[in-house]
Amino acid sequence: MEQKHQHILDVTRSFLFQPGLQAYSYYVVTHAIHLMNKLPIIVLKNKCSYELLYEKQLTYMKMKIFGFVCSSSTLDNNRSKLDPRAKKCVFLGIKFGIKGYVLLDIKSKEIFISRNVIFYKNVFPYRSLDDYTEPKEITQK
Repeated sequence: MEQKHQHILDVTRSFLFQPGLQAYSYYVVTHAIHLMNKLPIIVLKNKCSYELLYEKQLTYMKMKIFGFVCSSSTLDNNRSKLDPRAKKCVFLGIKFGIKGYVLLDIKSKEIFISRNVIFYKNVFPYRSLDDYTEPKEITQK
């Protein structure tokens, strides 16, 4: 059990190397465990725990990397004709039981859940700690 706990902490630490995301340790740990459950294990004959639990083949095409920049669609009732139709966000993970992604709005630092997301691979928003400010509470959209 101690080895598994150490493995979770090692994976979590690797995600926290990106500056500006240390305040989101809950989301980092959750995403690390989510990814670890989808990794093949030799003892399980190169199957992952997800495949054994749900008895279906896992596809890795839909997996996202913590901290990616993405665009989330804004709701029609919260914008005027000239407001932007999307906002720049950072991917923080998924929330179990909900179809959607947990996102951090870069401008307002609001954490929210959205289904309409476009990901920009290999783009990380916080190059230095100067770009970072404290988070606000989570809301659901």
